[in-house]
Amino acid sequence: MASYFAWIVIDLHEIFSIILINNYVKSKISIIVYYLMYLFHHIFKFLLINYMCETISTKANATADLLTKLSYVIYDVEIREIVSLKINSLKYIIKIDIKSINKYKNQQDIH
Repeated sequence: MASYFAWIVIDLHEIFSIILINNYVKSKISIIVYYLMYLFHHIFKFLLINYMCETISTKANATADLLTKLSYVIYDVEIREIVSLKINSLKYIIKIDIKSINKYKNQQDIH
């Protein structure tokens, strides 16, 4: 894209050098038309490539957002599973601790 920008600058330089620096005569009109065609050609290519890059960038960002949302959903499910397993194991440990405390209290009450 930078090369097309450089071509546009070169084309403008050639056109203005023909018009302003060299004496403007009728024979130079064909050269001016020639360089104007190249100028419009390079501008068209520049805008076309810019449009294509913008379109691809927009689609890539939309795809990245979708993948990010999907990864968060998967990540949340994995975290939920891990947290639920930890909570269940903690519930089991707490039940065992409460039972052992009650047994210990009952044994202390007996003595």
